[in-house]
Amino acid sequence: MRRAPTTLFDLVTTLGLTSGVANIIMQLSLPPVGYGVNESRVASGSPRRYPIKRARTTGQYLVVAVIGTDADRDLMRAEIAEAHKAVVSEPDSPVRYSGNSPELQKWVAACLFRFYLDQYTLLYGELTEPELDVLTRAAEPLATGVNVRARAWPTSWAEFARYWESRLGDLAIDPPVRHDFETLSDLEFIVEAWGPLGKPFPMLLGPSYRYLTRANLPAEFRDLMGWEWSERDARRFERVKSVLRVADRFGGRAYVRAVYRIQLADFRIRVRLGMPVLGPLRVSDVPIKDGGAQRWITRHLTG
Repeated sequence: MRRAPTTLFDLVTTLGLTSGVANIIMQLSLPPVGYGVNESRVASGSPRRYPIKRARTTGQYLVVAVIGTDADRDLMRAEIAEAHKAVVSEPDSPVRYSGNSPELQKWVAACLFRFYLDQYTLLYGELTEPELDVLTRAAEPLATGVNVRARAWPTSWAEFARYWESRLGDLAIDPPVRHDFETLSDLEFIVEAWGPLGKPFPMLLGPSYRYLTRANLPAEFRDLMGWEWSERDARRFERVKSVLRVADRFGGRAYVRAVYRIQLADFRIRVRLGMPVLGPLRVSDVPIKDGGAQRWITRHLTG
């Protein structure tokens, strides 16, 4: 019999290594969040400029929320709030948004909670409502770390489920944001960051990662993307999950947990050395999508 999970750390599996972009699509399917990223000028935090750094900082946010102390979380919250000040809609933006909007960040936190829940339940089956109640409360730091007050976070699974359902009708994916998702799911964004040096990633890994992104997406989000999902796709995913269950038992989960602990240690070392946890903040004059703060390596290697 499995041990009942009581923390988000208990939900970590090797499947989570395949579902990062799927969860980003979920977050950004709320139009103000999607356009906030699509129109972003924060070059220093963009995966289209610094993919490795972005992976580190996103990973450390999750790690601090999941296994960090209150002091760790306070430091991370302050850094994120500062970076999000630069994410504000312009007069010609299709929708209004602010990077520090508690309403928008609550949706992001809800999707991150689903990131942990989904990777566990897809591999090991559904959880009971009492277990989900405990985990819902345990997920509160995902929200309070991004400008959401503790009292605004659901205290039970039923409350979370009502909130989730209430937001589904607000979701939409417009063409510019869909293009962003496509380039994330097939890894083409790495070429934008690294020029020709990045081409092997979409060529060799792009088709598999795009499939895994589709596989990890709930059906309603696949529909929003216009992505098909066949019985053959579903059977293939069952085979993938079977392999990952074995990997979990033979060290995969232990490896992922070790990475969490290493990232937390790295975060604390940066704090002790007085380094900005998210790195120096760089805001471009033009949106990233329009070439803002294009990296030297891309400019010169592409001629």
